[in-house]
Amino acid sequence: MSYCVNCGVELGASEKRCPLCGVEVINPAARFDPEAETPYPVKAEKVRHREVRMAAANVFSLLLAIPVISLLVVDLVKDGRLTWSLLPVASIVFFFLAVVVPCMFRKPRVWLFMLFAVAETVLFLFVLKVLLGGKWLWLFALPITLLSGAALIGIWLIISSKKASLPLKMIVVLLILMVFIIVLQMLIEIHLHGRIRLDWSLYAAVSCGLLSLVVLIVGHLYRKNESFRKKLFF
Repeated sequence: MSYCVNCGVELGASEKRCPLCGVEVINPAARFDPEAETPYPVKAEKVRHREVRMAAANVFSLLLAIPVISLLVVDLVKDGRLTWSLLPVASIVFFFLAVVVPCMFRKPRVWLFMLFAVAETVLFLFVLKVLLGGKWLWLFALPITLLSGAALIGIWLIISSKKASLPLKMIVVLLILMVFIIVLQMLIEIHLHGRIRLDWSLYAAVSCGLLSLVVLIVGHLYRKNESFRKKLFF
């Protein structure tokens, strides 16, 4: 039995070099035997991550289907129609879309997962609307959910862009936040008071506008003035 003088891994008689670090095997007491059995597999088995994710998704799907079916059956047998079971079933479906569905994709697409999250939230809100009633969904909760989803997806797309410069990314993000804050207060005021009134959102919007202007000026100076770059230690 031989051991590598460099990394200490166990070596078989069929090895001329260490399979781990590649150092030449020197052991006069143990001669090289090409027919000897190797202490490790000749071809290492490669784990395919997509297959693992798909297997995990199938297992989770089966595990989640059991409580869903059970809840629906119990509700139908007890009440003769679907009532209270809709809320836990919607929660399970929400978990399925948020955790299991992303495992089915070959490559992670964050913007697509965000889109799924918006759809999940809308579904969950719709179930609450069915159970609780009221007019809050279409005129208040749904617009805010869609507005938040659009803002998050837009911010992620501009941040993950490889073509846009850092100042441009910061400016676009600030502008998105500015529009988001103004529209958010408009929706809140319409729902609560039946009219549009802008006060606190304007302060936040002006702050975002001023910050974007500062970023624009700094970015312009950074590109045009070499001494300015040195002052910023770039």
